[in-house]
Amino acid sequence: MTRTALVGSLLIIVSVLFLGNAWQAFRFARLEMDVLSIRRQHLAVLEENKRLIVGVAGLRSPRRIRSIAQEELGLAPLAADRVKRVDFAGGAGGD
Repeated sequence: MTRTALVGSLLIIVSVLFLGNAWQAFRFARLEMDVLSIRRQHLAVLEENKRLIVGVAGLRSPRRIRSIAQEELGLAPLAADRVKRVDFAGGAGGD
């Protein structure tokens, strides 16, 4: 192999390695942007989940349920003397 061929081969190899390195850097930057986008989406979903949990807690509030029962359904608390307790000998399963 002549000296010129050796230098030419080295130039080609160095060029290919440089292009490979540039391609890897481009891929890394693109993946990094994808990860950042997914992280933002994840945080948005977490915030929405927190809001929904607070909403569910408000909907399950005994005060809210009592208000709906009395105002919308016309129900009233039952007087204690109208409550009758029924005991089964075998417990809940009837054994």
